[in-house]
Amino acid sequence: MWPKIIISFLLIFLLNTTLHSQVKTDYYKTIVYKIYGDLNKDNLDDMVVVKENNTDKHNPYLLEIFFQNKSGSFQNVFSSTKAVMEKFPYGDERTEVILEGLQIKNGVLIFRNQLLKGNFTHKFRYQNGEFELIGYTFNNASAGYMEHMDYNLSTGDKTEKHTAYETDKILKLAKTKNKLSVLPNLKDFSPLEFTY
Repeated sequence: MWPKIIISFLLIFLLNTTLHSQVKTDYYKTIVYKIYGDLNKDNLDDMVVVKENNTDKHNPYLLEIFFQNKSGSFQNVFSSTKAVMEKFPYGDERTEVILEGLQIKNGVLIFRNQLLKGNFTHKFRYQNGEFELIGYTFNNASAGYMEHMDYNLSTGDKTEKHTAYETDKILKLAKTKNKLSVLPNLKDFSPLEFTY
């Protein structure tokens, strides 16, 4: 008797999990970007699609990456609902983040986000069988100065600069090297959780 009850609960759990995961992506209906370019160096244009969920107050995004094969069809090789920052991370328009640009350049997938007082850019390259973060740029209007950071994760070179608004005088310039042994992976990546 107990095995039948356990099997019944297990089947209900699996069915609910499957339905939940299907419904979850069904809400992403608005296509924000659909771009093409070669990501895996096979001379075939791959496809990247970003869809927005307008029914959620955070307006999250679904990122999907498709590799094209020689027959011309596309295979989904990546899907994530956290890799692209939500439009309203805190649930209201005070903290709006706009996915301002998405492009593939020289095999690198580049995300550019516009913030209320600045912007940031993430660059991912398909290597070692994964999409790895190879570059990060950040600009922000702070109190009294413009803040800029450029971090090449491939080489470890990081530049931080503060420039005065009125005089363009450089208030701070720091060049450091911080090479990571393992680069951040797009599948585990959340822009707000990673420390640069």
